Amino acid sequence: MSGQAIALKVIASVPIDCRFWMEDDGWNGQCERFLIHVRAPHFEEIKRRMESALEAHISSVLDQVEKTNTRRNEPVQVGDEERIA
Repeated sequence: MSGQAIALKVIASVPIDCRFWMEDDGWNGQCERFLIHVRAPHFEEIKRRMESALEAHISSVLDQVEKTNTRRNEPVQVGDEERIA
């Protein structure tokens, strides 16, 4: 069997602590680790908005790291694995 590589995107779910609280005009959500704050009228909506904001923030950070490492043409260390950017 030949050793052909297959490229595909994998979505990794990472638990991140957030705080949610209700005020008179709706729900607030905060992730102190990434300085993210969102608001929504209902709990399910605030949870969805926080997930979207976290996904966008983490994707942006990873894109910046990859661009920096690509310019340097250095391997990117990810956990116990190493990959070339």
